[in-house]
Amino acid sequence: MMSRRAILWAGIAVLCIYIVIALSAPLIAPQGPHAITGKPLQPPDNHHLFGTNEVGQDIFAQLIFGARITLLFGFCSAALAVGISTSVGIVVGYYGGIVDEIVCRAIDVVMPIPMFVLLIVLTTFFSPGVLQVSLLMGLMGSVYGIRIMRAQVLSVARTGFVEGARAIGASDFWIMSRHILPNVMSLVMVKFVSSSQQLLLMGVGLSFIGMWDTTTVDWGTMIQNAYSQGGMALGLWWWILPPGIAVIGISLALAMIGYSFEEKFNPRVEVNRI
Repeated sequence: MMSRRAILWAGIAVLCIYIVIALSAPLIAPQGPHAITGKPLQPPDNHHLFGTNEVGQDIFAQLIFGARITLLFGFCSAALAVGISTSVGIVVGYYGGIVDEIVCRAIDVVMPIPMFVLLIVLTTFFSPGVLQVSLLMGLMGSVYGIRIMRAQVLSVARTGFVEGARAIGASDFWIMSRHILPNVMSLVMVKFVSSSQQLLLMGVGLSFIGMWDTTTVDWGTMIQNAYSQGGMALGLWWWILPPGIAVIGISLALAMIGYSFEEKFNPRVEVNRI
């Protein structure tokens, strides 16, 4: 059985491969994702590694460039969600009182609403672009992390070194930034990885059902095009499998990293193993 450290490094290695491919897309596929470079529905050959789609565009090029959009809305959404949930969670957990009560009641109202369903409704009415959808997912995703961060901050805020900092006259901002934030960074890292996986898959789902501009090339749009143009019915595996495997690969890499981080954040994992 692989150790958590080995799983961590395996996940990081796979993630780095995805990032390098996304950044190097113009070098790997210089023709771009929209250029018509062959006959429609052409099977894989030496010139088209994964064949072509219904209009003769290279599927390999679309897969490489699609990594950019897919990773962008996944990581940007997660960064925004974790940034907001960390900031708000630290403030409400540190101060408590009426601010804490208002935020907790607002979260109680929002949390029962299915996030994916709400995103579908909002994108249907407002027709936002990829960047706007990413921001929207980040804002909505932060709601689910505020309560977790707040609970962690509540325990840290009552420790002796925080009380000692207050006693010597340290400002609230200094205490929150220098004493509380470093002690919740392990949770921040875990939440970023788990949010990246969740929001990336959610973004792929939204693009699959056509919730933004279908001319944008990402893995969800590729799968949707293969489905709507009969790729599945015709058994054109080279059109269906590459984006599906790419989504599974990045999801597994993030899951492996999150699983490895769990040991650092949750001491009971180590206790149970012993």
